[in-house]
Amino acid sequence: MRKYRVAYGIALQETLQRRSSLLMDRLGGFAIVVSLYSFWAALIGDKTSFLGYTRAEMLTYVLTLNILRSFVFNGRGWYLVSDISSGRISSYLVRPLSYHGYALALDLAQKTVHVAAAVIEVGLLALLVRGNLFISRDPATWFLFVLAVALSSLIFFFLEFMVSSLAFWTSESGGPLFCFDLFLQFAAGAFFPLDVLPAALRQALEITPFPYMVYFPVRIFLEKVPTGEALRLIGIQAAWLFAVVTAALAVWRRGMTAYAAEGG
Repeated sequence: MRKYRVAYGIALQETLQRRSSLLMDRLGGFAIVVSLYSFWAALIGDKTSFLGYTRAEMLTYVLTLNILRSFVFNGRGWYLVSDISSGRISSYLVRPLSYHGYALALDLAQKTVHVAAAVIEVGLLALLVRGNLFISRDPATWFLFVLAVALSSLIFFFLEFMVSSLAFWTSESGGPLFCFDLFLQFAAGAFFPLDVLPAALRQALEITPFPYMVYFPVRIFLEKVPTGEALRLIGIQAAWLFAVVTAALAVWRRGMTAYAAEGG
């Protein structure tokens, strides 16, 4: 474990040193959350509720998205594609460590910085708009929410890892990864609550892991589901995580047999 803690510490320092890149990333994320906040605030208008959400709940949903985007969707898929395509991954494979564990340590370091920035952004925006927000006072809700978000982040990590592993077979895996990331955010509810979708489409999405990555965790935070239902949803998340990890490792093992170390 010590080597992964060292990797985390080094990656944390490197992320903080890349100030210009970090600033551009955060400005882009902040622009998205401001746009979504303005859109939903205008759409709700003077209504007391919309799609079953009060004004405070809907605006809290949007602000929470900024934090979840920074934690759940801040992955390292593009780094894996680059490592495989360039052959750099060979240098990691001969080291006495797990590439997955190493990537997770780097991923966590990157998310630590971005989540801290996202919390500051949300706090500033909440002060600027001076709108009522829904903040749960129930410790159990916070615990279930944090647990759900942690599982969401791991599901995304291994899903993206699996898609990025296509680079073992083709140098054009960047396109599928980009499309996957975009579709995943839509299907996860990272732009809007999935309640806006037709019932049939929403039910179809519920048999995939995507809604369990943003939509359901935020509903847990907003106390839209009772504790028993929240535990059931977290159980489904855990099952999806097991399935995704199994699939990602299987693709990785197949990729290792096809890897030719081109470019390295």
